[in-house]
Amino acid sequence: MTADRFPFAVRLIGFPEAQAEALAAALEGAPQTGSGPAYFCLSGDSLQEPDLIIANGTDLAALAALAALSQGDTRPVLLIGAPYMALPYPNLRVPYEDDSLYAELAQLVERRADALARLAGAGLPPLPERRASERLDFDLTDPADYAAMRRPGKDRRGAVLVVDRNARFSEHVAKLLKPYNIASLWASDEASALAACADAPQMAAPVAVVLINTSLPDIDPYALCAALRAQAGQAEGVPAVVFLVSRGYAYDSARAGAAGAAGLLDKPVSDATLRAVLKKLMRIA
Repeated sequence: MTADRFPFAVRLIGFPEAQAEALAAALEGAPQTGSGPAYFCLSGDSLQEPDLIIANGTDLAALAALAALSQGDTRPVLLIGAPYMALPYPNLRVPYEDDSLYAELAQLVERRADALARLAGAGLPPLPERRASERLDFDLTDPADYAAMRRPGKDRRGAVLVVDRNARFSEHVAKLLKPYNIASLWASDEASALAACADAPQMAAPVAVVLINTSLPDIDPYALCAALRAQAGQAEGVPAVVFLVSRGYAYDSARAGAAGAAGLLDKPVSDATLRAVLKKLMRIA
C-alpha cells in the first residue's frame, strides 16, 4: 500500500473480538490488482467516518445501530451472518471464503462511487454527519433534551498545532484551513508543544486542536496529551488532542482515554477527512 493511497475505511459493528480481528486481517490482506480496492478497519476511537460498514447480521444491537450509521448507497452495508428479519442489505452467509468477502465489498465500492457521482452531478450538498446514537423505536426521552442536543455549540475556532518531525504537514494544514482564517503552528517536541499552546492566546488565538504524530521516537503521545490539557487548566481553553496513527502502531485506547484524547486518525489522512474532523472539533458549520 503506497503512502499516497487512501484505502476504504470500514467500520465493524457487533462482532466478537476474535471475529473482528479475523475480519480486520482479511481486509488488510485484500488482493490489490491494478487499481483494486484496499481496505482498513477503523478503531473504535477513530474520528473518521466510515466509507463502508460490515455488521454482524445475528446481533440485534448491531442491526439497530445501522439506522444511525448507514446512508444508503453512499455508505453501504454488508451483513455477515443471516439476520432474524428481512433487511435491505446484502448478506454474506457463514461460513464464507475471503474471496466472497472481497467480491461483496467490491460491489459496495462500485455502488458507493455511483451514488457519490449522482450527488455530485446533481449539485447536492455533502453527506450529513451520522447521528451519535441509535434511533429508538420507543423513546421516552424528554423532547427538551433533544432540542438541547440539536442546538449548535459555541464556536471553538482556534489555531491547529501539529507535533511532527518537520513543518511540512503543518504547512499543508495551513493551506487546507486558509478559507477559515485558521492558523497552523508546528512543534517538534514536548517542550515546544507546551510553549506553543501557552503562547498562542497572547499571539492571536488559543490552540483549539493538537495533532500529534505518534511515530515520533522521543515523544510519549499520551503523556504529552495529558500535559497539554492540564496546562490549559480551564474547560474553554483545553485543546482537543488527536493522535495521527500509522498502520501497526500499538494504540492504547485506555491510556488515550485517561489522557483526555479526542480520538485518532489513521495515516495517511485524506484532506476531506482532516478538514471534516477539524471543523467538527471546532464546531464550525
